[in-house]
Amino acid sequence: MTGPPRSDVPLVDNPFPRRPPNLGLHAEDCAGPEERVGYIAFTGRPDPPDVAGGVVLIGGRPHLGKSVLAHRCLHRYQDAGLLLVDLAGRTPGGLPGPADCLALMRDAYPLPDELRAALRAVRAAEPVAAHDELGRALRGRRLVVRLPRPDPSLRPAAIAARALGYARAGRAANSSVYLFEYPYWVEDDWTEVREHVARAPDADLVTPVALEPFSDLELMEFLRARVGGAEPLGALFDLDPAVLLRALARQRASLSPNNLTWFNVLCHQAFATAIEARAARIALHHYLAAAVRIGAP
Repeated sequence: MTGPPRSDVPLVDNPFPRRPPNLGLHAEDCAGPEERVGYIAFTGRPDPPDVAGGVVLIGGRPHLGKSVLAHRCLHRYQDAGLLLVDLAGRTPGGLPGPADCLALMRDAYPLPDELRAALRAVRAAEPVAAHDELGRALRGRRLVVRLPRPDPSLRPAAIAARALGYARAGRAANSSVYLFEYPYWVEDDWTEVREHVARAPDADLVTPVALEPFSDLELMEFLRARVGGAEPLGALFDLDPAVLLRALARQRASLSPNNLTWFNVLCHQAFATAIEARAARIALHHYLAAAVRIGAP
């Protein structure tokens, strides 16, 4: 059996950008992250959940795809007929509760005309009552609102209370949906948030979605997608990917789990090192040198 054709011509192109594209950002004319260059539909990663209102609470360490999933939820629910509002660009921690969210939406631009008119009709100060007024003014229409990220220093009890407050408000506004990204660093914090939510009478209004660290198989999926498939991968790499992952695991000494931003930067640096050395193929020592240079994720 013959392998992919090999070349002695030095590498020139680096298929990995310095940073992966930010697919979590939403713009007025955005078609969704799936339509953007750089999107990879990883096998086994969570899809937007089917919900009938309340809160979708997305949790996970940094760089695991929380903003991309929230962005996908925005478009999935908009396609189902909900009015889309994205407040994710606001300062983290600056949104104490759902009443403040309505005030923030009044100032947000752009908004659908229907929603802007409905917000003007809201007079109640109490969050659930205000959302009930909003729901009546919308005449049955529903919202999907991506919230600003909370301050990650907030304790689990406060996160759970805030999520439940938004869930009750969303139910009052024709079963609208709030998207809530919670960047936790400690696994026990996420467990505690879910336990607080589970004890509440309104627990069924909160749908937790946890994003796990990327597996080694997913990193290989990413690698193949970036270089154009299995055949180019074999032509470009003078190493066994399984050996690469084992070596990287030892290099990182299990300091932190796999994340895609770190792996993209690592691949970019490995290719840059090989290009600088006028190498024709990527070898294990290029990756190990890159890992030493950039450190653990």
